[in-house]
Amino acid sequence: MRTKSNPVGRNGRVPKRKTRTQRAESAPQYIFVYGTLKRGAKSHRELGRKLGVFISEARMRGDLYKLSGESFPGAVRTAAANRFVQGDLFALRDPQKALPDLDGFEGVEEGLFRRELVDVWARGRRLKAWAYLYARPLTGANLIPAGIYSPR
Repeated sequence: MRTKSNPVGRNGRVPKRKTRTQRAESAPQYIFVYGTLKRGAKSHRELGRKLGVFISEARMRGDLYKLSGESFPGAVRTAAANRFVQGDLFALRDPQKALPDLDGFEGVEEGLFRRELVDVWARGRRLKAWAYLYARPLTGANLIPAGIYSPR
């Protein structure tokens, strides 16, 4: 019967395995943006450095709405298999600093948006990323069928 052997390090010891928490903390944290924080949009100029390093264009399953009386869109989750919101994916440089600032910008404490981990698809891969989802009723909002925000 063959058994799996543990790899031995240079010091002759078996390296300790990382716990699930340690692996999660060392993994890159991503943020998906779909509105005024996208590259080239007005708020990206102010807050883009907090987003970190651009990875690629990406999409998440959801519906995108033009919010009544607002100059920004709101995305909500959907179970529909063919409905996506298009946006940009970034790797956060310093999540502990960036996320509280972005929460303030997105009005999380006021209940305007809520930050959630969502599945995003980028470069043929599915991964988890933070996204700000609209948290208020969609009264008077208009669906953006293509799922792409354009400030014009």
